[in-house]
Amino acid sequence: MVTGAIKHIKILAVEDNPAILDFYREFFLDMGFELKTAEDAVSALAVYQQFKPDLVVLDLGIPAGGGMMVFEALRHGLKDPVPIIFSTGKPEMLPHNVSSLHRVAVVTKPTPPEALLAEVRRLLPQHFDRPLDPNPPPPPSASMRARASRRKVLVVDDDPAVTSLYSEILTKAGFEVRTAEDTVVAVTVFQDFRPELVVLDVEMPGGGGRKVFERLRIQLASPAPILFATASPASVADLEKNLSVLVLKKPLTPGILVGAVRDLLKLA
Repeated sequence: MVTGAIKHIKILAVEDNPAILDFYREFFLDMGFELKTAEDAVSALAVYQQFKPDLVVLDLGIPAGGGMMVFEALRHGLKDPVPIIFSTGKPEMLPHNVSSLHRVAVVTKPTPPEALLAEVRRLLPQHFDRPLDPNPPPPPSASMRARASRRKVLVVDDDPAVTSLYSEILTKAGFEVRTAEDTVVAVTVFQDFRPELVVLDVEMPGGGGRKVFERLRIQLASPAPILFATASPASVADLEKNLSVLVLKKPLTPGILVGAVRDLLKLA
């Protein structure tokens, strides 16, 4: 989870696939970042010089010169060490030494949101470690946050990056969040925390998400809504016929996750 305020992170996303650009818009804007986009190398450099981003997410196969042309122009032409995340479906096409360069990361498409955020954190640690503003302005969604306040959510996933990401997203939306990384811990935390909703992975140690579901609904007789967030939705599709159960396929963007939680909790 973020240890301090996220302030003024400006990201330039360079990508020629409209669907991926839409994902970037939803993900980064929902995380509270400022975002500009470009669809080719020439536009990317023009937007960069005007926008002065803190970080660039860069596709490799963009028109008008490609991602490496943008990289060379920034690092050697402008001599700017801005952090760059190469997001590409063909990482083998990158020069072999690129990923070892200072302030450079490589992620493979399709990129899970948690992996993308992990690289942003790694490359911009100073933006996540600032102390909280003692007099922050009220957020635009203050009324929504107030309605969500004190609603408790348990996030269960064996991937720490996922639990951290979901916890961060839901906490920002006004929920109180606890996490667990296996079946046994999940049930223990549930009994102690008494959440009003559980976000649950399927493939986990100790029996998996189906076992957690059975213990909560049968042994503990809990009616708490359950959101299965899984890469294999077909494996628990039969459970969706139960009351207050929703199955969604990973990766989940912030908007989808928060919207599903609010729907299950019947928050307007």
